[in-house]
Amino acid sequence: MKSTTAIVKAKPANKTEENPHAGRPADPLVEIVSWIISGHAQQDIVEAVAERWPRVKAAPLIAQALREIAAQGRPDKMLLMGFVLEGTREIYKKALAIGDFQTALAALRQLHTLSR
Repeated sequence: MKSTTAIVKAKPANKTEENPHAGRPADPLVEIVSWIISGHAQQDIVEAVAERWPRVKAAPLIAQALREIAAQGRPDKMLLMGFVLEGTREIYKKALAIGDFQTALAALRQLHTLSR
């Protein structure tokens, strides 16, 4: 079991391209989703919420965080397909730019397969 202290006293993440919101005041919902994904126990999360945001009730936020996580498991298929196609095109473009023709051909095969 992870301790509440580990949750609350964890250093804020550094601002990066992957995490552009790091260093900003924490959004309880975002933090709770992160804690759930990190494997913290429910009781630890409840205690951490009480310590970090004393006026906030943990149970509704935990339920909302679980709904957010569940929603990510049901992505819009057209949106996901668009992301995959654009990602594959980007790989193709970069592979051509560096002369990696084997990867460029693999990306073309992937695009062909996805177009069926």
